[in-house]
Amino acid sequence: MPSSAQSAVEQIAQVAKTLQQQRRLSAAHEFAQRGYAVSIYESNCDAGGFFRSARMPLDNGMPSEYSWHGFGPWYHNTFDVMSQIPFDESGSVYDKGLTRPIDFGLAPDEGQAQFNDGWAIIPVSKMFRMSGLDSLRWSWLLLKTWAANHRTCQGYSRLNAAEQRKPLLSDLGWKNWRACFGPWVGSDWTNVSLHHVGQFFRKQLISKPSHQHGADEEGPAWQHSAGSGWLLLRGPSSEVWINRWVKHLQECGVAFHWQAPLLKFEFDGRDVTAAHLKSGDSVQADYYVLATNPFAATDILDRTPHLADLDQLRLFRPLTQDGPHTQVSFRIAFSERVNWLRKRAAIIIADSEFNLTLCADEQVWSPDVTLGEGVESLWTGTACVSKVAGRLYGITVDECSREQFIAEVLAQLSSCNGLDKLITEANQGRGFSSFQIMRVEVWHEWLFTSKGLQAEQPKWVTTTNTQPYQPTQATPVANLILAGAHTKTEADVWSIEGAVESGRRAAQVVEPSVKVIPQYKPAWLRTISALDDICYSVGAAHVLDLFAVGLLGVIAFAPIAILYVWLS
Repeated sequence: MPSSAQSAVEQIAQVAKTLQQQRRLSAAHEFAQRGYAVSIYESNCDAGGFFRSARMPLDNGMPSEYSWHGFGPWYHNTFDVMSQIPFDESGSVYDKGLTRPIDFGLAPDEGQAQFNDGWAIIPVSKMFRMSGLDSLRWSWLLLKTWAANHRTCQGYSRLNAAEQRKPLLSDLGWKNWRACFGPWVGSDWTNVSLHHVGQFFRKQLISKPSHQHGADEEGPAWQHSAGSGWLLLRGPSSEVWINRWVKHLQECGVAFHWQAPLLKFEFDGRDVTAAHLKSGDSVQADYYVLATNPFAATDILDRTPHLADLDQLRLFRPLTQDGPHTQVSFRIAFSERVNWLRKRAAIIIADSEFNLTLCADEQVWSPDVTLGEGVESLWTGTACVSKVAGRLYGITVDECSREQFIAEVLAQLSSCNGLDKLITEANQGRGFSSFQIMRVEVWHEWLFTSKGLQAEQPKWVTTTNTQPYQPTQATPVANLILAGAHTKTEADVWSIEGAVESGRRAAQVVEPSVKVIPQYKPAWLRTISALDDICYSVGAAHVLDLFAVGLLGVIAFAPIAILYVWLS
């Protein structure tokens, strides 16, 4: 072991936190591996944050999830960490806890559902029902976001992706395209940026390296590579992944302090000297990793005189200017099996005002995972848009009562003939309405109040106003480090991968040997992006637009030049 690491092992690095998620566990994982004594202070009574699952007593053991989520082929750091967490004696969470890729389908109110069968842009444009001209324009603007650095980070990040596409696409292509923003990109189409969407699809379609998976009961060994479907967990998130991670960290010596939210730091003008909990207790450590959500971090820093005004830390106020992002998850339980036409599939309800997405848990979960007392089929879904009024009451998700929200969800599902046709074909002529619903459950932490929908743990996602304000993990205070998908990462978009990467980068501030797997960008794209940086610096159009105009000029001038030469 290098002498610097030997010295580090003798230190105590406690991690003061208010909320638990992959970013905190990721940082703790790296510190613990290097011999640090790590303490995690968690405001909840369990770990997982936005990736938690739960079985509430009132739901008769039915599992619930904070949100629907999957793993893209570009989740390199996430998969690497999973491979280090034991699942059981025979393998890791990566080996045993992940499904094979799922199919994504888009089901309209009228017509047949379309799936992203195939690879890359071709099946995507088919699923969105884009015309040939739609596909060309869609691909060109997408390529421009890929082939840029400063222009996309500083310019495209302030432009709404849906608004920028609308003049370029047919009404049908545009409507279907924006429907993917919630379930795929993980954001609300009303405020997601062109930069965010562009970077998501670059990673999804041209990511490297691929990830190898061994043979299982479903077939031979396989490879998860760019352009392929997303993976899900083979059971509730906490049961398959988070609880096993916590157990592994505890075995590595990490101490968890539950229901111990952070109140503020004590700062002497040079270092953080203590972290004060809401209980009145104080924590002293050599390093403090602030890995809470940015809304809580803003409040914590504001309670600490002079700390909130420092470089990087002063970014939290503008970072949170657009408020929390609302995605409300729900479960629909049936007392009999409801078959789906495909073995593993997620369905986007294309015409849903709430941008609903569905997946049947029994398709992907291991057979030994119980769905709840008397439950034979369990659909998990998410309402991904909160600012568009529903069809029943004319109010948004933010304004609904719990009963109104459930009624809107069922009405939007019942109106979707594309979904009904899939169910009818898979169930010998029985459609969605013929199956009796046992229960509709909404994640228990959502508070439907007269003042609007409120979350105990507000979620942050990049908007058209917040990209420039993402802080780095390192701060001007040597022993205060930041972590979270709201900090700067190569993942760049709010995601599980961004959270895990940020935790590794936080640990890397103290221990440079910590491995962070970078995102892939091919040399030809890096070259074009560098050329566009020059164009952007002088106020010129995108280098690809200039090239296209030049090429058209050459094509237009060529016949004249040929005629001139012939006449000469």
